[in-house]
Amino acid sequence: MSNLNSRHFAALAFVGWYLMMPPDSTRIPHNVDSDVPLARWITVTSFATDDNCEKALTDLQNNQQDPVTLDKTGKLKRLQKNDAALGKARSLNAACVASDDIRLKSKKSE
Repeated sequence: MSNLNSRHFAALAFVGWYLMMPPDSTRIPHNVDSDVPLARWITVTSFATDDNCEKALTDLQNNQQDPVTLDKTGKLKRLQKNDAALGKARSLNAACVASDDIRLKSKKSE
């Protein structure tokens, strides 16, 4: 039984956190589509702990800052727009999600 507990603990130790935002709405200008499945949300950046992710999210929301500005990889550069309303909608709807969240593993086509 102790071997099982140590494997379980090891699995928990590797959980990271993603700061994610919903995709831009195709129907409503300057807004996001937060109703799409989480598997279709955009990963902005990752954190080692939930606390770090939540702090970054709180800072974004308090400043109404577009989450895309946290992307250090440059992969989201194509999403950068000079659209304050869209940036605000992205920040207000962004969320911290555990890397092992089952909703991330569902089909992208759902």
